[in-house]
Amino acid sequence: MLAKKGGSLDKAAVQTLNDAIKGYIHDDATRAAILSSAGRPDDGTVKDAIGLNNLDDWQSFYNEVLK
Repeated sequence: MLAKKGGSLDKAAVQTLNDAIKGYIHDDATRAAILSSAGRPDDGTVKDAIGLNNLDDWQSFYNEVLK
């Protein structure tokens, strides 16, 4: 994307990208798999992809390093 924009992004483009990332929601199957792997109920308390990805990362860390 930087090459297409001449090597830099304007503030609006960065904000648009950040908003898209923050607002992304995983599909139901992905959400259910991540929550199941982390031993958490799919009770609607964690829906956003950022939160789910964090849970997935911490569960992977626990499985690989602490367990």
